[in-house]
Amino acid sequence: MLSLASVFLLVFGIALVFLLSPGARSFGHFFLSPHFFRLAFFGDASESVPPMWQAFLKNVGLCLVAEVLVLFWALPVALLRMSKSALLAGPRLLATIYVDLARGLPLILVVLAVYFGFPQLEIPFISNGTWFEYGLFCLVFCYGAYVSEVYRAGVVAVPYAQTLAGQAIGLTKVQILRYVTVPQALRIVIAPLINDFVSLQKDTAIIGIGAGVIEILKAAQINQGVYFNDTSYATAGLLFLAICVPLTRLAEHFQARDQQLRLAGSIGVPA
Repeated sequence: MLSLASVFLLVFGIALVFLLSPGARSFGHFFLSPHFFRLAFFGDASESVPPMWQAFLKNVGLCLVAEVLVLFWALPVALLRMSKSALLAGPRLLATIYVDLARGLPLILVVLAVYFGFPQLEIPFISNGTWFEYGLFCLVFCYGAYVSEVYRAGVVAVPYAQTLAGQAIGLTKVQILRYVTVPQALRIVIAPLINDFVSLQKDTAIIGIGAGVIEILKAAQINQGVYFNDTSYATAGLLFLAICVPLTRLAEHFQARDQQLRLAGSIGVPA
């Protein structure tokens, strides 16, 4: 009861500050107008304004495909960086350079370099890519590095005793990775992976800057240019929140469940 009261007082206080501010009416008209929200969400064919829900599907589709590719691309990068084989010294150095570059460069710079630079190379299968293919490359390039570090942290978190147990029963190094280390590491990194994919979903809005395709951000800009009202940007924010907030809650659920399992394993089951 006390928690509900505190939440109510907080929400009421924020609403009161907003309603009593001198520019509340103007802010509500230009950012929170139900009329312009409807025009932004469903579009207006008479004014050639695209529906934002339809444009948002491009962002969602790009995110879903990129997530799958990132998962498969990041794992070998992480394992390669952790390898101690002298034979893999060269590839390991390249993987380290790639991770440093991809994590250090802002996504917007990668997008501009790919969309405006790749066509200038005049290389078959590279210079004639579609906006979707270039967008996938940008997202996988950047987020593959982040996720590889998440994988690496998960592998390191697996107790070394598990590796020793695998060696004791005669498993090879590859078998230990496949059957012992990687499955446990994946369970550990589920929550961080979901958090990274929440960020990936939001960053799909950056792709439209270089692609020129009408995704959600471009649709919001078109709407704002026609009606001179910024409610379209609030609409874009609500659409992203509709996906990102449930994913965030899901990540917290997995994190709490993993913590409970670890605590139960450390305490043990009483006789």
